[in-house]
Amino acid sequence: MGTDTDRPDLGPGFAVDAVDEWLAALAPLLAVHATVTLDRGFHLTWQTEQWRRSAADGREHLSVRVYDDEVQIGPRWVPGTDAGCPVCAESRERSVLEHPLQARLDLNRWRTGTGDPLLPDLLAAAARNLADVPLAPGELAVVGPAGVRRHRIPRHFYCTSCAPRFQPDLDWRPEPLALRSHPAAPGDPTRAADGARLVVPGALRDRVVNERFGPVQKIILESAAPFAMSMSIMPDAPAWGHGRAMTFREAEPVGLIELYERLGGFPFDAPVLQGLTYRQVADHALDPATLGGHTDEQLAHPTARVLPVHPDSPMDWVWGHDLGTGQPVLVPAEIGFYQYEYRYKLNRRAARAARRANPRENRKHFYDSSSGCAAGSCLEEAALHSLLELAERDAFLIAWHRATPLPVIPTSTITDPDSQALINLIHARGFDVHILVATHDVALPIVWTLAVNRTGGFPATFHSGGSGANPATAIRGALREVAQLVTDPQDPDTSDIEPMLADPWNMEELVHHPRYYMHPATLARATAVLGGPETTIAEAFGDWPGQLDRAAAGDVRGALDHVRELYAAAGMDRMVLVDQSTREHRDVGISVVKMVVPGILPMCFGHAQQRLLGQPRLAAALAGTAQAGRPLPYDPHPFP
Repeated sequence: MGTDTDRPDLGPGFAVDAVDEWLAALAPLLAVHATVTLDRGFHLTWQTEQWRRSAADGREHLSVRVYDDEVQIGPRWVPGTDAGCPVCAESRERSVLEHPLQARLDLNRWRTGTGDPLLPDLLAAAARNLADVPLAPGELAVVGPAGVRRHRIPRHFYCTSCAPRFQPDLDWRPEPLALRSHPAAPGDPTRAADGARLVVPGALRDRVVNERFGPVQKIILESAAPFAMSMSIMPDAPAWGHGRAMTFREAEPVGLIELYERLGGFPFDAPVLQGLTYRQVADHALDPATLGGHTDEQLAHPTARVLPVHPDSPMDWVWGHDLGTGQPVLVPAEIGFYQYEYRYKLNRRAARAARRANPRENRKHFYDSSSGCAAGSCLEEAALHSLLELAERDAFLIAWHRATPLPVIPTSTITDPDSQALINLIHARGFDVHILVATHDVALPIVWTLAVNRTGGFPATFHSGGSGANPATAIRGALREVAQLVTDPQDPDTSDIEPMLADPWNMEELVHHPRYYMHPATLARATAVLGGPETTIAEAFGDWPGQLDRAAAGDVRGALDHVRELYAAAGMDRMVLVDQSTREHRDVGISVVKMVVPGILPMCFGHAQQRLLGQPRLAAALAGTAQAGRPLPYDPHPFP
């Protein structure tokens, strides 16, 4: 691909009389790439103008930037690909560094001077090599005295140059949603066959892991866990991604996919309608009153982080789609994206910094969590797993608040060898493990695994839930979480728990919930669900997974439809799908979905944040139990 000029465009960092040796060094690249630019340092406005000119002409673009100790060549931007642009590269590098100027790309973070005198010669050698072995689309080369290294730069949603920015007016509507068929993977109707590409060992790592530019900074292998655990770190995600399996080879892609699920919890490139009351948007919005609420006591408490909700409350909204009709529907922004909050709105980085400094200053109408956020290889797969997770958390909470004995599956009847190994490990740590049938009115296989310290001492109990099409898989997943908890070292100093025992309103964070139920004083409440009748997997869950296999008929869409029917049979027939995927998700073939289901019990953390007011299914479930008629909020749950 030759150029129509033998000279690159020069940026503001170069004086014309100091450029000859750099132009000579670049000569081999001018015959390879359509548009080449050269600058000393990084100048946002100029870089953006140059890239946009190439994009408008449909031409490839190669930016060369000279710094004091290195030269960055690229990334090679190619129209119609997921290649990042020069601003993507700068934005990603600042994000990985958590640079104080990461939000100010208009300010140069390099002091440019005369530079290393070897750089022109090194650039010339690198350019000759790149002429023979060109950069791939999206690839960048860093040239310096230490050598040459290539990095892949995917597009970044934070990019102020190539990332689309769309702020719709009040009359705009997204296109209706049309669900699609996806052939299911052999033996698993909840996973699309095409999704196998995501879990091929090394495939995702090669595409997204780069210590200098990200998007995934690194993968850490946890050797202290009782099984293979891979942890992935991304600067823009609020939490690490954890993959758990019997081998690290299997755990790694699971951790990366979970990391991308965590990334989806903020509307990085989703349009947000701000400051509108429900009364203004009621004809095309979900009624916030159907999502549960808080008592006046909760709203007035010093630990509250929630704002009152009424039809005239100015709120922010995001678009979802009614799963039944496909029509666009507005939902509260923090329901669709749980990381969204009102102090900083779309300024995610400022919000994260403020949350670290003083979490109580964050304010939302609904303090939601990642519960119900799920990733998949397609929208339908992600929606299905969102519904499976929501049903699990809902059943757990209903069983917890009922505080009555649940049916138990004796561990001696578990035949899955991996599950038996986990049971043996939990026993060896001094805990009895109880596999409880938690299914309520959404007729899915759901278990609650409860580990109880045999001595009655600290830590007293650990809890986890599991759900899925296959009861054996649900049990294995729940056991795996408890096995990790019983092997993690726990601080025996309970002075942090005692204020919460004296007053549960002191419980404010996610970590407080499992920590609270480690205290022996909570043992009686935590074990109120024990003492139920023994049962078997077959008796508890009938013909699962066969029931879903037949309903799905080899199609993930069929499995999703069947689970929707189970929800409808429980009285929850309206569902809104919020697509949390950004272009970064789509570029790697991952979809992230949050299903919003009026009537489902939300998994919230912090006593003042429990959203249990106006939940008719919960009121019906508590009828006839000792918990009926108690004032809200109820006993804090132990779910981690």
